[in-house]
Amino acid sequence: MKYFRYSIIDDEIKALVGEVESIPPEFIQIKSDFWGDSIYYKIEDVQITEVIGEALTEAAARRRVEEFVSALNVNVF
Repeated sequence: MKYFRYSIIDDEIKALVGEVESIPPEFIQIKSDFWGDSIYYKIEDVQITEVIGEALTEAAARRRVEEFVSALNVNVF
């Protein structure tokens, strides 16, 4: 698996930071799918500022990160 790091601003992907070798300790892990691939995110001042998607390709990682970020915007009443 590969890890792709994205910058998040206003709950949207703003930039691909790049591929990373390992997950920094300040990131929080959640499982994102049935196969066990994960999403890792970093919070600063109650905002998610960076997300790392685990996937075989950058396109797959971006889709997972977009799904994660859009799920944050869902309001359930």
